[in-house]
Amino acid sequence: MASEPLARPLLSSRGGIRRRGWRPTRRHGERRFGWGMAAPTLLALAAVVGFPLVFALWVSVHDYDLTEGGIGAFIGGANYARTLTDDLVATAAANTAVFSVGAVAIELLLALGLSLLLNQPGLRFKGAYLAILLIPLLVSPIAVGLIWRLLLHPDLGAVNWILGGLGLPPQEWLAGQTTAMPTVIGIDAWHETSLMIVIILAGLTALPRDPVEAAMVDGADRWQILRTITLPLLAPVLLVAILIRLIASMKTYDLIYILTRGGPGSATETISYSIWKAAFTTLEMGRAAAASFLLLLLILLLSVLLVRFSRDAA
Repeated sequence: MASEPLARPLLSSRGGIRRRGWRPTRRHGERRFGWGMAAPTLLALAAVVGFPLVFALWVSVHDYDLTEGGIGAFIGGANYARTLTDDLVATAAANTAVFSVGAVAIELLLALGLSLLLNQPGLRFKGAYLAILLIPLLVSPIAVGLIWRLLLHPDLGAVNWILGGLGLPPQEWLAGQTTAMPTVIGIDAWHETSLMIVIILAGLTALPRDPVEAAMVDGADRWQILRTITLPLLAPVLLVAILIRLIASMKTYDLIYILTRGGPGSATETISYSIWKAAFTTLEMGRAAAASFLLLLLILLLSVLLVRFSRDAA
């Protein structure tokens, strides 16, 4: 007697074997519902973010110069090579590194100190102090630049007027080769320290109290508690704050544009401002797009390194 053929197993969408009469579970339904709800947002992001990125990448490998009629021939990586070998871009990259490291370091120290003061138990008027410290964060960078440009005016500014009253000579804060970059860093620190205060203070509030109380019982002083307990527990939060501010400072354009326009000379010209000049002053769109992608790659690399370091610290 011939044997009956074996029944062929049913395959699921993932390649696994499923039983006859399989029906989608509630989990599969929720997953489909979630993708359906997220689809409009994903499509909007693809249109708003994805298309400009793809178009900029396409522009960066073409001879796109508006002074010569727009889009030209395909030139591959010539714009990238030209950007990497440009002395002005190298100067802008060095200025960006000085500005970013200097601003983030000052903001971190100020925010950490102020957050520790605000986190003291029994502090009165804590909400009022915090509200005052958050005022700079509510001001737009354009307004910050205009305010400080007026305050630091060599002839009409309040800062030089105060120095004159103290018998000190006036300074060319934004026009001196040695004073322009430190002044811009100080203005950025005044504006952005508030953001770090919010992040660090939230981290301090969420820290467990048991290790601190145990250390106090053992006779540890405040400095020992800060060095051996608070800072190690707060390290992941600090790294997140550094990452957020480092990325933002590397992209700073508006403050530079309002305060110095990259001057005097190229003393305060950053990569973002250099990209703007290439795109809208010399109208070299291809070179500006290439420089933008190089900056994007640099930011992504630093982000990956800091995230890995944060995981190791956690």
